[in-house]
Amino acid sequence: MSDKLLEVKNLKTYFHTENGTVKAVDDVSFTLHKGETVGIVGESGSGKSVTSLSIMRLIPMPPGEFAGGEVIWHKDDGTKENLLEIPIDRMRDYRGNDISMIFQEPMTSLNPVFTCGDQVVEALALHQGLGEAEARKKTIELFDQVKLPTPERIFEAYPHQISGGQKQRVMIAMAMSCEPKILIADEPTTALDVTVQKRILELMLNLQKEKGSTTIFITHDLGVIAEIADRVIVMYKGKIVEQGSVLDIFSNPKHPYTKGLLACRPPLHKRLYRLPTVKDFMEVKDGKIIEKISSVEEALKAVEVKPEDREARIKKMMQKEPILKVEGLKTYFPSRRNFFGKVLDYVKAVDDISFDVYPGETLGLVGESGCGKTTLGRTILRLVPAHAGKVIYKGKSILDLSKSDMKDMRRDMQIIFQDPYSSLNPRMTVGAAIIEPLQIHGILANDNERMDKARQLLETVSMQADHVNRYPHEFSGGQRQRICVARALALEPEFIILDESVSALDVSVQAQVLNLLNELQDNFNFTYIFISHDLSVVKFMSDRMVVMNRGKIEEMGDADDICYHPKREYTQRLISAIPEGRLEDIRERFERKMNG
Repeated sequence: MSDKLLEVKNLKTYFHTENGTVKAVDDVSFTLHKGETVGIVGESGSGKSVTSLSIMRLIPMPPGEFAGGEVIWHKDDGTKENLLEIPIDRMRDYRGNDISMIFQEPMTSLNPVFTCGDQVVEALALHQGLGEAEARKKTIELFDQVKLPTPERIFEAYPHQISGGQKQRVMIAMAMSCEPKILIADEPTTALDVTVQKRILELMLNLQKEKGSTTIFITHDLGVIAEIADRVIVMYKGKIVEQGSVLDIFSNPKHPYTKGLLACRPPLHKRLYRLPTVKDFMEVKDGKIIEKISSVEEALKAVEVKPEDREARIKKMMQKEPILKVEGLKTYFPSRRNFFGKVLDYVKAVDDISFDVYPGETLGLVGESGCGKTTLGRTILRLVPAHAGKVIYKGKSILDLSKSDMKDMRRDMQIIFQDPYSSLNPRMTVGAAIIEPLQIHGILANDNERMDKARQLLETVSMQADHVNRYPHEFSGGQRQRICVARALALEPEFIILDESVSALDVSVQAQVLNLLNELQDNFNFTYIFISHDLSVVKFMSDRMVVMNRGKIEEMGDADDICYHPKREYTQRLISAIPEGRLEDIRERFERKMNG
C-alpha cells in the first residue's frame, strides 16, 4: 500500500502532575495507509489510547501537553497539514468528517438524556448540514447497516433501554455517519460477550470494505487483533517496542513484551496449571529490559498439565460428598402487571436449574449476557429471592434459613463482583474496606488486630502491607480486584462465587488474577463457582462446566470435554466466537486478502 493517509512522527504527549511529568506517549512514529487496519496493542497505561486521543486533539490541556512531534494529514490534492498546529476550529472540521472515533464505553459515550437517534442526527446536522427529515432517514439507514434490530424503535430508544452490544452498534453508526477516512476504535469490544464481539468485529470489517476506510483498532487482546488487523503496533510504557505485519508478529515475535502478551491469554486447546505472564518473559533492571524466556512455546510447555494428573484430581474430588446442591432452582422477575398490580407475566431468569458442586472444585458457569448465570449466583447466596427450588450447603437449606442464621452462613460463602470500581467504597481506605466484614461479624478483639489481619491479606494477594492507608482510586483495575479478593478472604470462607471478576481486565492482569485465584484454592482448599461469558477463561479455571442459555442448562460436564466435543449448537457457537489468534487462521485470512 503506497497511499499515505496519516503520518505520526516522533509524537510526545506528556501530562504534568503534582508527582512529576508522565510521558504517556514518548517518541512514537508510524504511518497509516488507505484501506488498511492497524492494531495498537498493550496493557493499560501503555499509551495506546492517549496516542489516538492525540491524533484527534482531544487531550485536555492542562495537564496535557504536546511536547514534540507531528501528526501529518495527507490531503487528496497532495498537500499536507500538521493536525497539532492548525487552529481548533479547523480541527473540528476534521473530527467526524475525516477522522472519527468509537470509544471504549458506549454507556458513558452516549448522552443518557437524548434518544439514540437524536444523537446521530446531531452529528449529521453538524458535519453534513442535513435537515431534520433527511438526517432522520439517513440515521435509520445507518442503524439498518449496523444490523440493529427494528431501527425505528432503536431511533426512539434511550441508551439505558438497549443492550451493551446494541449501544456499541449505535456508536459505530454515529462514527461512520459522515463516512470518515480514518476510524479509530478504542477497545470497542472489551467486556462484551464473545458472540457479540464477533458480530461487532465482522460488522466493522464489512463496513470498512464497503467504505474503503482506514481503521486503527486499539485493544489489549492480541486474539482480537489476529482476527482483523493487517499490521500490529505493540506499545509499552509510552513507546513502540515492536511493529510489523500481524503474520510476522504472531509467527515470530521479537520483543519479550510481545511474547508475554501472546502467551498470557488462556488457550482453548491446552490445559495449563498456570498462565504465563509478561513478568515471566522480561524484567526491567536500571531502565533496561532483560529477556527471561525466549519462546512462547517453551513457556506454555513448562506449565502444561499432564492428562493423568488431571484425571486423578477429578476422580479424587468426585469421591467426596457435594458441598453444594442446587435442585430445581427458579428465579422469576415480574415483566408485566395489570392495572391493579397483579403479575401477568414473568422473565424466567433461572428456570429449573439443578447441579452439585464438590469440595475444592471450580465449577464454571458460562453463557451470553442475559442467560441467567449472574442471577443464579446471587440466588444461591440469597442476594436475590428464589421463586422455587432448593439450595443445600453442607446439609443446610439456604433458602429456609432465618436472617441471623444467614448472617452466620455468609462467613462461609462469599462473592467477588464483576466491577472492582463499584465494589469498593471510594470514601473508605483499603484497610477500612477489608476490616469491615471482620467488624460486622465481631472477629478479633479490636481494630488494631483487624488491621494487622488486613495487612496480611494484602500480602497474600501479592500487594503491599502499607496499602491499607490508600484509597481505591490510587490503584489500577487489577490491583482493585486483588483488594476485592483480599476482602472476600477476610472471613476465611470455604465457598466463593466469582461473578465476571476478570472480564474488564487486561489479558496480562487477568492472567495474574487467575493465577492468584488458583494458588489460593490450592493453599486454602476453596470451592469456586466461576461465572464468565469467556469460555476460554472458564475452561482454564474449571474442573467441570455448566453452559447456560435463557435461564436453562444447555450442557454440563467435564470442562475439557465440553470445549473439545461440544454437543449443543449453542455451545459450538460460543466456542467458534472465541478469537484464538491461531497462525493457520491468520495465514488463511492473508491469502484471502491477497487473492482479493
